[in-house]
Amino acid sequence: MTSQNWYFKIPVDVRKVFLYYLMYCFGFLLIHLAMISTFTFFHFLLDHDMNTIENWLNRNAWEVLSFSKLTSLYISTRVIKLNLYNDIKLRSYFELDQLMPSKKMIGVILFLLTIFYAFIDQFGGGVVQSQFKEDLFYSSFIGAFMFYILDFIMIFLLLKIFEIKKEYHTKLMYLTLIMFLVSSKVALPYLNKFYVFLMIHFITLFYLGQKAKLIDVLCYALFIISPLSSIYGLDIVWDNAYSIFTYQKNLPVLGVLGIWGIAIGYYHYSKVD
Repeated sequence: MTSQNWYFKIPVDVRKVFLYYLMYCFGFLLIHLAMISTFTFFHFLLDHDMNTIENWLNRNAWEVLSFSKLTSLYISTRVIKLNLYNDIKLRSYFELDQLMPSKKMIGVILFLLTIFYAFIDQFGGGVVQSQFKEDLFYSSFIGAFMFYILDFIMIFLLLKIFEIKKEYHTKLMYLTLIMFLVSSKVALPYLNKFYVFLMIHFITLFYLGQKAKLIDVLCYALFIISPLSSIYGLDIVWDNAYSIFTYQKNLPVLGVLGIWGIAIGYYHYSKVD
């Protein structure tokens, strides 16, 4: 069987999900590059040196990333609407059935935040409290939330619109994960040690989305991803330079995977509502 025949054996709607998400990632990179180029151009007009330009881009990196993804999401959803010749009510796919997260999600949040603090204190060379910078704290907190949740919204929306069968969800998760990692690497070339967290957060959000309890997805992004970035120093843009707590060493990958394995295992097997 040739690769071409294998491709055309995949259902059309599954291929559409892949292509639309690819369009979203490509759009994100183009918009991100255009914004950086535009800001750099205007800085040059003001006779700013390269050091000033780099500092400005670094300090505003989260805002640029968030705006790029948000704009790409908006454009992508508009393209989908036009191609389907249908006025899709996007809000109808994201109705929260409950305003309170499940008890097991609350348990996951408390477990991860407390255990992970102990983990970085033990294996990160000790936790040191740094000087609090309010503006950078909020940039990291909101930026990290947006970075992951916008991709989740795009993928979740595509799965719902095209009514993809459950049997194809795992394959699509791996395909979209690869695109997510590649686009993140292109936008942020110095990611390296954060790849494991990119994968963990992406897969966790995808998994939670399959449970049809969107408030749990929202809580994971808001109370796990954002605090880990702005408080615990797992910031994919600034590392732990501006976080509330800093540490000196790289964290063991197996330990990180073990912690998340326990948390997701509890969420999956727990009988608590």
